[in-house]
Amino acid sequence: MAVTLGARELAPPDRAFGAFELRRLTWDTAHFGQKMGLLAVSPSGEDRRLGSLAADLRLALAEATDDGYAHVIMRVPAQSLPVARVAEQSGMRLVDVAVDLATSVAGRHPLTLVGPSVRLALPKDQNALRSIAETAFEFSRFAVDPFFSDDQVAGFYRQWITNLCDGLAKAVLVVEAADEIAGFTTCSVEADGNGRIPLIATSDAHRRQGVGRLLLESSLRWFESAGITTARVKTQVANYAAVAMYQRAGFNVATSELTFSAILPAARPIAR
Repeated sequence: MAVTLGARELAPPDRAFGAFELRRLTWDTAHFGQKMGLLAVSPSGEDRRLGSLAADLRLALAEATDDGYAHVIMRVPAQSLPVARVAEQSGMRLVDVAVDLATSVAGRHPLTLVGPSVRLALPKDQNALRSIAETAFEFSRFAVDPFFSDDQVAGFYRQWITNLCDGLAKAVLVVEAADEIAGFTTCSVEADGNGRIPLIATSDAHRRQGVGRLLLESSLRWFESAGITTARVKTQVANYAAVAMYQRAGFNVATSELTFSAILPAARPIAR
């Protein structure tokens, strides 16, 4: 049975440190075999003075070190510059600048079959999907963060698409070209009823051929057929091609965030 990936289970807070709470990332800890956590900013944290924020974060990182954490991340809304500043001052590394985009799917045609090249994924497709996934996300925080080896990043995305195919997603759609899978897209439904595209990728051999746009439109049509009115997708700011594709399809930036990470002394050396 595949472990769940997508919900990103969080254990209850280990402890609170003024503006920050330390939470264990239970899936990540199990998958990577090292204790990994998230430093969450409390709702009132941004109102604290810069000096207090810095002291709180230093204490949180020290306690995470004492508790045997190997790696922690902190997600900061892009507008929260004081929190971002103290993250840098505390030695955390910026590993991601991401945008979350949203669009209305009302008025799109429900998906039945989008031509002969688009279909639901089959169990026999999973090896091909894993091969695409393991190299498709070069801009992700995992690919940028030196904590993770290249093999770990590839394995992470192989596991994620496997879990999506095994039921984590409501639908996985593929495009076929020249008798091979040229790309895939995934459709999930969030707790608030909005649609979400967790992963979408095109194979190296089929990029810049309209496959990504076909996959994106297929997702939106699937959401429409499921009665969903809003769809969301997340990508990195540096992935200019993806941002442009989403904007051409009617997506607008809804939120943006910075992700910082810290590699702590308990981390085991990785081989690259």
